[in-house]
Order: sequence, then C-alpha cells, then structure tokens
Amino acid sequence: MSAPRLAGAVTALLIVALAAAPFGLSAFAVATLTLGLCFGLFTYGLDLAWGRAGLLSVGHAAFFGCGAYAVALSERHGIPLMLALAVALAAAAVITLVVVRIGLASGVPDAPLILLTLGVSLLLQKAATTLTSLTNGTNGLPVSTSDIVSTYYRTLVAVVVVVGLCTLLIVRSRFGARLTAAARNPERAAQSGIDTVRVRSTAFAASAVVSTIAGALYAPVAGLVSPPVFGLGLSTSVLVWLALGGRESTLGPLLGAVALTTGQQILGTAWLGWYVLGLAALFVLVVQVAPAGLAGLARSWLSGGRPGVALPPAASRDRRTSPAAVSLDQRADTPPAAGRDAALRLEGIAKSFGPVRVLDGVDLVVPPGRCVCLIGPNGAGKSTLLAIVAGQLAADAGTLRIFGRDAAAVPVHRRVRMGLGRMFQIPSVFTALSPADNIRLARMEAPVLAELPEEYEDLVTNDAIEAGTLPLADRRRLEMAMVLAGAPRLVLLDEPTAGMGRQDARRLTQELKEVTVRTGCAMLVVEHDMEIVRELADDVVVLHGGRIIAHGPMDDIVADTAVREAYLGAGRC
Repeated sequence: MSAPRLAGAVTALLIVALAAAPFGLSAFAVATLTLGLCFGLFTYGLDLAWGRAGLLSVGHAAFFGCGAYAVALSERHGIPLMLALAVALAAAAVITLVVVRIGLASGVPDAPLILLTLGVSLLLQKAATTLTSLTNGTNGLPVSTSDIVSTYYRTLVAVVVVVGLCTLLIVRSRFGARLTAAARNPERAAQSGIDTVRVRSTAFAASAVVSTIAGALYAPVAGLVSPPVFGLGLSTSVLVWLALGGRESTLGPLLGAVALTTGQQILGTAWLGWYVLGLAALFVLVVQVAPAGLAGLARSWLSGGRPGVALPPAASRDRRTSPAAVSLDQRADTPPAAGRDAALRLEGIAKSFGPVRVLDGVDLVVPPGRCVCLIGPNGAGKSTLLAIVAGQLAADAGTLRIFGRDAAAVPVHRRVRMGLGRMFQIPSVFTALSPADNIRLARMEAPVLAELPEEYEDLVTNDAIEAGTLPLADRRRLEMAMVLAGAPRLVLLDEPTAGMGRQDARRLTQELKEVTVRTGCAMLVVEHDMEIVRELADDVVVLHGGRIIAHGPMDDIVADTAVREAYLGAGRC
C-alpha cells in the first residue's frame, strides 16, 4: 500500500476509534480526550503557520484566547454567539495580516514575528486582566457546559470538519504547492512566479482562524475562561506539542497535543513537576534525533528513503501533455508580439547604499534573442544591477522596461509572468523536493506551458531523490530546466559556471548557447571567466565604478584601454 493510501486508512480508522471512544471510556477520560482535541486543533492551527508557511509564532495563544473569550463574553453579556465568534475570527485574521506583513517586509521574518505575536499576546492578556467590567479581571468568566458526551461529539465533529476543510483548501491544493515553495525557498518561489507574501500571509491568517475556533471549542470544555488563556505558558506548550508531534503533518499535531494533554491530566498537580521535566527531556531528545518530530519519523519510514516532502496531489499533475503547451522550438519560430521591443532597456539606473554610490546612471539595452555578458572588476555593481532587473532591489532613479513595459514598480513574481527568468550564482532549487516536483512547481505559474528538451528528461521523471542531493552540475541543470519550464523571454544569470569544473562549465555554456538559438530568448549574464564570455556573448558590457565604460564585441573590449586600466586598477589581469 502506498504511503498516501496508508495515511488515509490510518486517518479513517482513527476517526472511527474516536467516534466510539465514549462507549468504552470513563467520564473523566472522555473529558480529558475532549480537552486534548481542543488543544490538538490549536496545535494544528499553529502548524499551518510554522510547519506549512515557515513562520514562527510564539504568541499564538492570543488567537486561541480570542475564541475562548468570544464564547464567554457572549454568554455573560447576552451577545449572539455567532456574532461574537464572527468578530473574534475577523479580529484574529486582521491582526495576523498586519503582523505577518510587517514581519515579511523585514526580509527575515522570524525575529519580528516572535516579538509581534508575543506583544499581541501580552497586550490581550493585560486587557483581559484590567477591563474588569467586561472580563471580570483575574477571576475570569464562567461558561456553562452541557453533558460530557454531547460536548465531546460536538468538539470531535468541529475538529474533523475544520481539519478536513484545511486539508482540501490549503494543504492538498495548488495553494498548498505554492505555500510549500514559498516556505522552502522564498527567493526561488518568487522567481517561479509565486506571490510569496500573499501566500504565506494567507496561511498565517488561516492559522489564526483555526486557533480561534479551537479556543471557542475550549471554553465550554474548561468551564472558565481567564487571562492566562492568552499567556506565554499556553503559547510555549503548543510549540512543544507541535515540535514533538511533527510539523507538516495532519495527524502529528493532533496526536501530539492529545497525548501530552492526557499525560498532564492523568498525572495531575502532584506529579506536574516531574511531568514538565520529562517533557523537556523528551523535547530535547526529539529535536536532536528527529527535528521533524514523531510524524516526520513515521513519514520517513513510510517513504522508504524518497524525498521527505512532496507536492500536494492537486499540483503534481504533469502538464507536458497539455493542449496549450508549446515546444521551445515553436517559440523560436513564432516569437511573441512583444519581441519587437527591446527585451530589456535601462536608462539612468542609480543605486546607493548609504553614502556608497553603487550604480551611477547605467544605460543598457538587451535586444531580443541576444546574449549580453556583463563584466567588470569586483565591486563594479554587476550583481546589484541584476538584482534591480529581477525586482529584488529597487533603483533610486532611472527607468526599467521589460519588452517595452515599465517594470520599475512591478514585484518579482509579476516580472516572471512578463517573461523574466533568473538563475543564481549558487543554484537555487527546492532542495527537499524531488527534481520532478521542482519542475512541476516551475510549470505551475508559467504564462506559457513549455515542453523541455529531451536532455532534461532524466530530471523531469526523477521523483526518487531530493534535489539537494544532486551534484552541483546537476543542480545547475535542474535550475536551468526550472527556468525554461517557465517559458522565459529574458533570462538573467549571475556567474552560472561558478564552482564548476572546466568540463561542466563548457557543457553549460554550450547548453546556454543552444537555449538562445532554440527559444529566441535574450540573456543578460554576469561572468568573470573571459573564455566563457568570448564563447557565449553576442555583446559585452563593461561595468566599472557603477558606470558602463565599454560596450561592444569581445575583441573590441579586450583592446579597449579604459577596460584594461579598470581591471589592472582592481588587481586583475
């Protein structure tokens, strides 16, 4: 039986077992299991943020508390329950969208998100403590409860429905594939046409909504809602439950929370100190031995050494046979209408970092179907210029047009849809995915479906290993295949042969030349190896001190006095 079928069978059996649990358990055990399900849904919600979107939140109890207090305030003040829940869900979604946008804007989201989510959690806890007329302060708000069995089944149904909807709409969908890419390698995901900020923000908001629902289910189970429900203790506990149960798993977070909650309830206060000590030791052990948690161990065992992460089935369909697909050779024969414009036109591009002027009025034109090599001494501004064209940096001044369209304010993922592709100095692929899944992701957002040449067939069909285990030359081939799968009309390359042996570098150079002939796409290449530049370039541009000092055929560049002085002045020969 395949791993997905086995996981489905285990899930079905688990649901049946949970449905039958009240018939064989004591009232205390059923109440404990109900509490575990509430915390399990909370843990699953955090997994959508931390496990799926790669965004760590240490104040997630803020959203759990919103749901719990919505139920308690509804009962105390006579507010319709559905209205109170709707307000809580909306507030949680708005707070998370603001918080995550601030975090992602920093480029390194972990530290801002940790501080912001912790701040929101502490702020809400303070509000719940001080607004005594509304929340009854530290005494909390009582919540009426129904019989244990009814509460259990209501909780079980809600958990199954919420997790099922999240699985269908988020995890096992095309959105889930985009989320996998955005979390694993945001830079490459953006260069594949994925709006990484929108995708990760949506997942984080969904995480908050699920956590709020979990809090609403918790309130009648606990019977009392008090300020600690927002506290750091609960936020820390859910992190431990998720780390032990396993991220990027449906059952792992649920089972981890249920098991650890049950252990805590059974041991009670008398053994609580030993329980915490044992839990800490188990946490350290799992983090050291199995960073993916217990679910990750099971997934690795079931996969039999295959890649530990795979695209959701809805996004894994091979699109090579789509009627809309065109071969790269066809594209060369029938260039797009936009091909009449320059592939890239830069006018007066300037960029400074503090007092340092890196680019100082760069004018450059890359015609369609031509390979332009950008050379110059170290510190000349070549990589900065490439980053501006790709959309990773914004120019301080100047105009940037891609196939005649003003692209200065266009984000990275939209430039990709305009026909821009990029290869990095260090091959950028999704290392935890198989080579085939890497290519499927690249095809998913392609404006035109392109068939790859036969020489990439070994990568297109390779689902057996992780891309990160490939040799450097094969990872570079995979990156090229991913770029070509997106049907680019302009490709940016930053030292594509860096780190390669001479034979592999020459093979790659030949492949790049064949790409320009086969597809008619233009290339802007930053390269230091003059032999490769001579073999590859139709035109050579020399950048020095943030300015272009020469532009023309290789022979003219070599003979140019200004170029020789620039290289000699930089210690090059």
